[in-house]
Amino acid sequence: MIVDVKEFLQTHYPFSSLPPSSLENLSKVIKVKYYPKGSEIFKKDEKPLEYLYVIRKGNVSLRSDGVEIDFLSEGDSFGFISLITDSPPSSTAVAETDVILYLIPKEVFKQLMEKYPEFRNYFTTSLAKRIAHTAERVKENGGAKTFEKFLTVQVKDLKLRKVPFILPSESVYEAVKKMVEDNSSCAIVKSEDEEGIITERDVLKKVIYRDLNPKEVKVKEVMTSPLISVEPTDFLFDVLLTMSKNNIRRVVVKEDGNILGVLEDKDIIALETQNLIVIVKEVEKAKSVEELSYLYSLVDDMAVNLFNEGVKPEVISRLISEINDKFISKAIQLAIKELGLEPIVSFSFMVLGSEGRKEQTLKTDQDNALIYDDTYPSLDVDLEDYFKKFGEKISEILLKIGFPPCPSNVMVRNPEWNKGKTEWLKTLEKWFSKPDPENTLKLGIFLDFRNVFGDKTLEEELRKKVFELAKENELLIAYMFKDTVRFKPPLGLFGRLKVEKEGIDIKKGGIFPITSGIRTLAIKNEIAETNTLDRMKKLYEKGVLYKELYENLKEAFNYLQYIRLKSQIEKLKEGKQPDNYVNPERLSKLELDLLKDAFKVVAQFQEFIETKYLTYIPS
Repeated sequence: MIVDVKEFLQTHYPFSSLPPSSLENLSKVIKVKYYPKGSEIFKKDEKPLEYLYVIRKGNVSLRSDGVEIDFLSEGDSFGFISLITDSPPSSTAVAETDVILYLIPKEVFKQLMEKYPEFRNYFTTSLAKRIAHTAERVKENGGAKTFEKFLTVQVKDLKLRKVPFILPSESVYEAVKKMVEDNSSCAIVKSEDEEGIITERDVLKKVIYRDLNPKEVKVKEVMTSPLISVEPTDFLFDVLLTMSKNNIRRVVVKEDGNILGVLEDKDIIALETQNLIVIVKEVEKAKSVEELSYLYSLVDDMAVNLFNEGVKPEVISRLISEINDKFISKAIQLAIKELGLEPIVSFSFMVLGSEGRKEQTLKTDQDNALIYDDTYPSLDVDLEDYFKKFGEKISEILLKIGFPPCPSNVMVRNPEWNKGKTEWLKTLEKWFSKPDPENTLKLGIFLDFRNVFGDKTLEEELRKKVFELAKENELLIAYMFKDTVRFKPPLGLFGRLKVEKEGIDIKKGGIFPITSGIRTLAIKNEIAETNTLDRMKKLYEKGVLYKELYENLKEAFNYLQYIRLKSQIEKLKEGKQPDNYVNPERLSKLELDLLKDAFKVVAQFQEFIETKYLTYIPS
């Protein structure tokens, strides 16, 4: 059996490039599996694969959205894109005949990739070939939504990687030093009469593996030349073909002879595989603020892509919030590392506002707070001073990553939003006991608090205190309800839309009354959830919202979020700053009619609040 496997692999590239001892070891760990004709070997978008599949006998087709994108036969391998990117398979594998497969465990495959450059190069280059081939097949079949982006997206639509420049006469050691400093996997080699590129692979293959001294070898001796380049207006489909044709993993992007940056195959693959998964995994692996900043710059594009593919805004919001949580957690870890001192007491970093509700879409201002346990009797460390520096460092890193600062300074760098548990409990008592506009505003910001990093029990203690104080201070709750009805929906006579100079403010008269009113009802009824839709559901289950109002509110809220995101994306494409204003001229008649209906539901909700909770409250 083992002999049969080894002999078979010896006759099929890239396994034939492996030394006999590695082939022998590989043959011992391979599993053999039979699939009858018509059976599915794995399905598109299911969990990431655990094996590389090699066809021993028979034929397998790879399908996506009903289109056959590849037909494989004896000796062909498949499933490697999922293994390399740690993402779900982008196609479904179907046995076209009775099939016998060799299954190579993921760990073994990755070890071979790391150890043998030729073996690795076959599969990494095949990524670009596979996607290019897929795009060609889909184009022949009239196109499918999954792959349309390769035929329509241009190089200028992607974030390019900035790389260092180096002279041909400099040493390989200097090149590697610049690459490490710039967190780059390559460097552009350029002088008046020479142009090329040096990559990590060049250094490994041409210097390290030959046991040469990097300080003595010149860059021009190992660089790849000439440069293979594309232009900003080239489509990704053409870029993939260029990579495939030249057997390369990256191309230089030039405009009018000037080098703008580098585009790698994995930047394009991130579009074909799951952007969310790719970004999250890269965030977890990131070791510097610069890496995180680059990754964060991709988030808005991901939100736009999801919206264009028909993903619901509420799903996009939750996904973006999950990603932001990863960035924040990584920023906190970097802050601890830079300070060089682990916090000696437990703490909780909390996000507030739309991020706390998991309703954030495109980038918005930071809103965060921090609570630490200050109840220890005697400590050698000044906790207030430590957490002040800690908060400042976290805010600094988040700003560098790309999280915009809060204009009202509701951030952990501000001591008002960064303090011990004792002080936080006093602050809550002060806010609840004195129902003035300032305290009502601060509570409105704070009461969507959600733990992202640290000890969740501290967040839970605060929430318990909030519920206690809400029971004791009915007047403050009433003031919060008054805030809900302060801004009326922009509806005039006969239900016509009121349009300001900038357009329709969809937040002030639509989204805000819903989030504010539902938040106050949730606090009054001791509901711990922070997401508006989750709160609505709990309120309905408790009998606070009657069925018709609950159903209407849910639909109205989702539609208002949809229209706002649609408008923000349009402004983003035009190079404008996304805001809460919607241009009614950009909406169809149906969209306008639905918008009016949504605002009528908001008015209905405000009437419900006024009738049930504000009858005896002085104006």
